[in-house]
Amino acid sequence: MSSDLRELSQDADQHAVQLPQSASRNEALETAINAAEVSMRSLKLAKDPNAKARHSARFKQLLQEAERIKHSKDWRQAAQTTNQQSPRSCPRSSATTAPSAPHRGQALPEPQSARALSKSEQILLLRAGYLNGFKFPPWSSPPHSSEFDLGDGEGLFEDEAEFSLSEFQEDVLEGWKRPAEALPPPTWFPGDRINLGPGMEFARKIDLVQDAATDCSVVASLCAAVARAEHNHAKILPSVIYPHDAENGRPLISKSGKYVVRLNFNGCYRRVVIDDRLPVSNTNRVIHVVDRRNPGLLWPALLEKAYLKVRGGYDFPGSNSGTDLWILTGWIPEQVFLQSDELEPDRFWKRISTAFNYGDVMVTMGTGKMSSRTERELGLASEHDYAVLDLREVNGQRLLLVKNPWCEGMSWRGSFKKSGQSEAQARKLFAEDQDLIGIDEDTEPVECSRDLLNADEQLSPGTFWMDLDNVIQHFESVYLNWNPGLLAHRQDMHFAWNLCASEQTHSTPRGRFASLSAHPQFTVAASSGGAIWILLWRHFKNAIPALATDEEIAKGNNFNIDMAGHISVVAFAAQGRRVLLPEKHLEKGWFVDSPQTLLKLDDCQPGVEYTIAPLEQDLAATEHTFTLSVFSNSPIVLSAAEVRYPYANKVPAAWTKESAGGNAHSPTYSTNPQFVIAVPQTTNISLLLETNSEELNVHVKLVHSNGQRIHTVRNRDIVFDSKDHRRGCCLAEFAGLEAGQYTIICSTFEPRQLGDFSLLVESSQPTRVALLPREGAGRIRIELSTAAFQRGQSKVAVPLVPLRLVKVNAIARFVDNRFPGSASSRSLVRMSVESGRGPQRRIHVASGGGEYADSAGGIRTEDIDLSPEMKRYGDMWLVLDRMYVSSEAQEELFTVELFVDQPDGVGCGVWRAWDD
Repeated sequence: MSSDLRELSQDADQHAVQLPQSASRNEALETAINAAEVSMRSLKLAKDPNAKARHSARFKQLLQEAERIKHSKDWRQAAQTTNQQSPRSCPRSSATTAPSAPHRGQALPEPQSARALSKSEQILLLRAGYLNGFKFPPWSSPPHSSEFDLGDGEGLFEDEAEFSLSEFQEDVLEGWKRPAEALPPPTWFPGDRINLGPGMEFARKIDLVQDAATDCSVVASLCAAVARAEHNHAKILPSVIYPHDAENGRPLISKSGKYVVRLNFNGCYRRVVIDDRLPVSNTNRVIHVVDRRNPGLLWPALLEKAYLKVRGGYDFPGSNSGTDLWILTGWIPEQVFLQSDELEPDRFWKRISTAFNYGDVMVTMGTGKMSSRTERELGLASEHDYAVLDLREVNGQRLLLVKNPWCEGMSWRGSFKKSGQSEAQARKLFAEDQDLIGIDEDTEPVECSRDLLNADEQLSPGTFWMDLDNVIQHFESVYLNWNPGLLAHRQDMHFAWNLCASEQTHSTPRGRFASLSAHPQFTVAASSGGAIWILLWRHFKNAIPALATDEEIAKGNNFNIDMAGHISVVAFAAQGRRVLLPEKHLEKGWFVDSPQTLLKLDDCQPGVEYTIAPLEQDLAATEHTFTLSVFSNSPIVLSAAEVRYPYANKVPAAWTKESAGGNAHSPTYSTNPQFVIAVPQTTNISLLLETNSEELNVHVKLVHSNGQRIHTVRNRDIVFDSKDHRRGCCLAEFAGLEAGQYTIICSTFEPRQLGDFSLLVESSQPTRVALLPREGAGRIRIELSTAAFQRGQSKVAVPLVPLRLVKVNAIARFVDNRFPGSASSRSLVRMSVESGRGPQRRIHVASGGGEYADSAGGIRTEDIDLSPEMKRYGDMWLVLDRMYVSSEAQEELFTVELFVDQPDGVGCGVWRAWDD
């Protein structure tokens, strides 16, 4: 579908949604005609025959409905009918074919994962059901009504759970009481309580609030779900509590005081058992959620209690409403960051308003951190969740009906401006740190539809209309929970990710610059392509203190749920294979501190496999368990990602004081750790170098060398490398590496940067990798006195006296230039082992094959066997000679070292001038 056609289709949807909200017959008629005109333009753009037929039918339908609105006595009913018959839009940033829409009030079936679970996944789900010292088994089927019967002589059911309370809640707690004593709150109705008992039905519009509890996200979630039902959509909250009256769609009073609640957490729907005792306050404050208009309504308090049993108690500080609605309803959570540069307000409004009017999304919002003064001036609470009860577009103004779930909730005070002052100018009253500068006394309310709606005395306390621009300005996030029935297919994968500190060696670093080599990775493909939604949800896990006793651990419910840290998801177009570096991703989600994060892939190719990897920041160093759920409108396949290559070798090493040589331009580059790799046959290969230190910029290179340690690198010797240095880790890849022995060099950017690292070699054919010994390793090092070239000298020598058969090699390095300059001012040098002089002179070995070379990285001779019998050739000398490259480099110093394989194997004299 082209972008123009997509936009026109969305415009037509929006017009259809606006019809029931029309203020007059003329407005409704104009909206219907506009929708028909848009459908006609869509028909002209459509190329697919099926699409043409669909747009043509819609155009004719809208014309008929316009006539019906024009001539019908009840034009509102006609407008409502038009809206109900319009196709339901799919909640995506790009429109994809959506499932056909039933009329309002009918629920879409929730897709179920058809993927068979492995044995390890089954065990993981069972273990994930133990939380707070209680077992929450996977949901199998609704409980039988007999489970809630009270037998003769049996007492009312009492749950073993002990719910923790905050210090304030403890102070006001009178006791845990059954509903007959707890609802309505006793201090609200202190006199005669006849006919005031608890119930599951309500006579007035529901108005849920929190008071002495801190679970604003939970209550905001309940309010958003109730608001959906009040818009004549299928009820979803009461259906999760048992015993249940399926015919009337509401829970029943349990005779035994036992209730079973179906909640969605730790990988699946689970069975949560509670009793009906509620914490009752001895003051006017209420510890549990309560309905202000129907104070005897029981099921909200039961649902809250079941949720808080999972999350630890009534002192639960709240999370976010997207998470809570996911647990309460199973609707897919999406977090929208309002301050993101990627937010497009017009597209965002179209997407949520259309879906909201069909009952396919529940909306809640959260504020960020604000100063106390800003809270007072705005009438908004810092770091607080709000429910969105309605969306409307009136006179071009996009409005949200927002509810503060606090019992004594303050309301947004709205924008103010002086007469004739623009809205933009009025916003300048707000300081950059969101702290208000102030409002003049002569300011007047903005005359707009929003303020007229807010003047409605029927609005409950803490409820207000707010325009989208102010929502974006004053709120941090919007939480959207999407109807899972909009996506017909689903697959789940359950997995563990071990981040234990005891296993955090140099081979498995963590952090923003680490590789993905240790990350679980998966592949997903949709048979018909289109949009794929990927939801990563992290399982709740108790944080057990290090000093906890075995008894405390067994009980478990003394510990808080550990949800510190952030998670994200990244997707790659990698043909379903594992990925090592995170940079070249297709899509990447925000890092969130929520237990769930959603990544949406639009316009996926049919049957193409995409690689998915979870990301983490600052999760506890322990084993975590997760579920990955993918949704699509075509059949999907979810599986573990394929390994890159069938063969892998991982070798640990380190940069030390002796081996941290720096980059290839450093004189000490050859001292870096080096590895020999034997390649028996042509292979595809990758080299991953990774270090624990994020501060190190690293590089890896493979060169021709016959598997020997290299001392100088020429461009023609380089087979492949990792290009630029990269922080934390780097990757080099090559296709078709021929058989042979090569050397791998691992380096940091700067010399003398120390740290552990690992080298992971993956290949399509078997290879052998080993760390090469450091130069001189296993030898006895003899440091000679400094060799000094005086002005005009070209050769110096030191006598060598072999005392027994001994293997020797020598290394010379440039030390000092009395006239500092560029590298070009340094002399080229050569070193040799010789015997005799004049015509009898014999050269046994020479550096560089007898060629002069730059000595910055050192020049060296190959090994030579020396013995006393060699005296027959004459006295033996180690000769160092130079070739001037600049008249400035006339006085130079060199250090020279001998490496011998036996102690006391050779004697050395002192340096002296030398002439042939």
